[in-house]
Amino acid sequence: MDTPTHLLAAGSNGRGQLASGDFQDAHTFTPCKFAGCECNTSLAPPGQSPAAIISIVGGANHTLALLSRVNDPASSLTADRLEVWGCGDGTKGQLGPAYIADSDDGSAVLRPLVLPWEEQGLFGYTISQVAACWETSFFVLTKDGQHDLLASMGGNDFGDLGVGGLPTKKEIKALFHIVDFSHIVGSAVQHVSITDITAGPHHAIVLLRADDKQYIAGWGTARHGQLGPLRAPSGRALPFSPSPVAIDLLPIDIKLDPVLSVRAGNQHSLFLHASGLISALGSDAKGQLQGLRTARDVRAIDCTWNGSYLRTPLELLSAGTNARGQLGREQASRAPLAAVHFPEGAHVLDFSCGSEHVLAIVELRGRTEVWGWGWNEHGNLGIGSLEDVNMPVKIWPPSTAETEGITGTAVGVWAGCGTSWIAVSLCDPP
Repeated sequence: MDTPTHLLAAGSNGRGQLASGDFQDAHTFTPCKFAGCECNTSLAPPGQSPAAIISIVGGANHTLALLSRVNDPASSLTADRLEVWGCGDGTKGQLGPAYIADSDDGSAVLRPLVLPWEEQGLFGYTISQVAACWETSFFVLTKDGQHDLLASMGGNDFGDLGVGGLPTKKEIKALFHIVDFSHIVGSAVQHVSITDITAGPHHAIVLLRADDKQYIAGWGTARHGQLGPLRAPSGRALPFSPSPVAIDLLPIDIKLDPVLSVRAGNQHSLFLHASGLISALGSDAKGQLQGLRTARDVRAIDCTWNGSYLRTPLELLSAGTNARGQLGREQASRAPLAAVHFPEGAHVLDFSCGSEHVLAIVELRGRTEVWGWGWNEHGNLGIGSLEDVNMPVKIWPPSTAETEGITGTAVGVWAGCGTSWIAVSLCDPP
């Protein structure tokens, strides 16, 4: 029997991006509502199998949730079915052209997005990854025997869509855009796959594999070097690139030490190599790059807008601004790479960075808990207050019964722009 899973959220909610059914900030973790689902709070519409949450991403005021649902045993399909649900602000087209027109459930409830691939002749594609800039959404489209495609939709400030041309205030009327990488990988390759995608407020980076060779491409804001050293003929740093540019990570050669994952802050970018080493590009104005090259055996990376976070087998390391307690340790307003201060015996299993706060799934004394710290102006740490938190505190399971009776083990965490999500299994996982 499948284990029921619930999604809870806290934080900024002015456009309904928490899917709580209203537009009020949530200062404690509140059940998310799913259109058409039983009690509106589980991921199992009547007659369908429960869904697992693959990822949650958010822009300024919109949310995308990528779900995986097991197919009916009687179906001829063997792979799980992937679905994208969304909520919040869709006025720039970032949630698809049908989102505003089909708004019977409102924008404060997660609902399956009707996306227009087939209207433009793209039949049989599955969405395998999602990412979001400020008012822009990205969808990786996958189909057996075909190149992966990257669709973008929404706002185009600073060239966020990745489709060239100068950003203007004029609305872009296309239902969606396909980002072109042929000038980077060449036109003769047999197969192109997109292995990872990340987006900061206004820049995006993808990892590409064309046949047996890896490429890295990025677009959007570039003034601080977050896409590498892009310069005009005059030598002046380019403020942005509206089309993808190739990114070089020398002195590390990605042919010998490929990149496994990439993450974006506001003005910097992080790259995790197969060796466990880190490459970084962009601004170090807040100390967010300090000490990163000394890290070894890194297993996972993420960024706040002005900070860098690295998980090793032994600890979670942080560097950058600490003005709102983002580094999780008692130090100055900015600090080089060092460990986040958890209670003795804590082991970080997973973590996620928001704009200026962090959530971590921690194993401590045989229990799986969620701890959080950093900026808390919107109540996004879910502890009932609006004060910033300088040191990690336990935020799940809650110490009070303010979650509408939902209890259970956290199986996933995600963080956004003043927003936080926890997926809770109602039974302890085996």
